[in-house]
Amino acid sequence: MIRTALVASLALSATAHAQSENQVYVETTDLGAGLYMLATNQAGNVGVSVGEDGVFMIDTQMEQFAAAIDQAQREVSGDRAVDLVLNTHLHGDHVLGNAYFAEQGATIMAHPSVRDGLMNPVTAQLTGSTPQPLSGGYLPTVGVNDGDVVTINGLTAHLHHTPAAHTNGDLFVVFEDANVIHAGDLLFSGWFPYIDLDNGGTVDGYIAGMQAIVDVADADTQIIPGHGPLSTEADLEASIAMLTEAKARVQALVDQGLNLQQVQDAAPLADFHDDWNWGFITTERMVWTLYRDITGEIE
Repeated sequence: MIRTALVASLALSATAHAQSENQVYVETTDLGAGLYMLATNQAGNVGVSVGEDGVFMIDTQMEQFAAAIDQAQREVSGDRAVDLVLNTHLHGDHVLGNAYFAEQGATIMAHPSVRDGLMNPVTAQLTGSTPQPLSGGYLPTVGVNDGDVVTINGLTAHLHHTPAAHTNGDLFVVFEDANVIHAGDLLFSGWFPYIDLDNGGTVDGYIAGMQAIVDVADADTQIIPGHGPLSTEADLEASIAMLTEAKARVQALVDQGLNLQQVQDAAPLADFHDDWNWGFITTERMVWTLYRDITGEIE
């Protein structure tokens, strides 16, 4: 019921923007107080604060979407360029638009670990792929950390670092005055989460990160997830409950001495499949992630 209501509300309140060159559609949702959620449903959700002080953007998606994202924010900011960017973490679908906005004069901020991770990428054991090293305008130039504050457009944005969660450098952003939170990839709303074990993520840390957001939210908080529709505290609590139970099930099988193939064959997450499985983190990959997190083994 909650998710259906949110989607219906989103459809009514959002406006769609298109970049005709490659048919990138950006859905803009007005959250009040000069805050907006920009979504392409092809990369991480973007948050924007607009007002007299300028434009503050949270995450930049990817190069091929940057012009469309910029067009969408200009339609709500009065055609102003982005002044300040915060990357919630190092993944390409959240940072590869950095250079586009840096070229227009934006300052890029992130947790200090992000810059090093972009310059010295590691191989993702889940997929076997290694990102290309980044340099220049792609890189954050200002390091921020837990407890730092951005005051802009009459709002105070509190930055919270959650160690060893989705990665080792995750930040979520709390606009207390507006009761809006950008969760970054600490929330894949309604989906199995991607927990990047190779970049310092852990299952327990991810659960703790979600709980940290719940601790500063309430039933009325609007939460921009890293992926998925505009969300609520209840969506976070559902993800916490799912992941906690999923880990317990895989842990019980590991404690019986089962190897990865035997755990997969036991299908411990079968009843979660219809509600949580998606294209990148399938049920099988979620089991793999849990098994590796528990045992340190990849097969």
